Amino acid sequence: MNRNFFLGLLILILSATGICVAEIPNLVGNWTGSGPGYDEDLGYVDEADYSLNFSVTTQKDRIFNGDISYRVNGTEVVEGFAGAIGLDNKTIYIAEFNSGYDLGTIISKDEIEMIYIQDGDPTEVFAETLRRVAE
Repeated sequence: MNRNFFLGLLILILSATGICVAEIPNLVGNWTGSGPGYDEDLGYVDEADYSLNFSVTTQKDRIFNGDISYRVNGTEVVEGFAGAIGLDNKTIYIAEFNSGYDLGTIISKDEIEMIYIQDGDPTEVFAETLRRVAE
C-alpha cells in the first residue's frame, strides 16, 4: 500500500510541475487596436476616434520593451515602454516612458486587452483591445 501511495504522490508532483512550467508567451511583433476612454480635457473618447499601435521589439523571458504610437489632435505621438509578463503568463504590466501605465491580459496568442491609466494632467483611462498584425 505504501508503494502505491508513493507512486501516486510522485505522479501528482510531476503533473503539478508540468503545469507550473508553462511556456512564456512571445509578444514580439506589431499589435494594433482601439477602445473607448476618458480624458480629463476631452471627456469621453469614442473607440472610432482613437487607435493605438503597440510594437514589442525585444523580449527576454518575461521582460519586454518597444514603442507605442497613437494620434492626439492629428499629431502622431511615439513613446517607448518596458513591461513584464506575470507568473500566470496572462497578466502584463507596462510602464510607458513619458507617462502612464498599462495593465493587460493576454487573451490569446494574437489578442491582448490593455487598460491604460494616467494620473496627473490630464488624467486619462482607456480600455483597448489589441490584435497582432500579421507579418
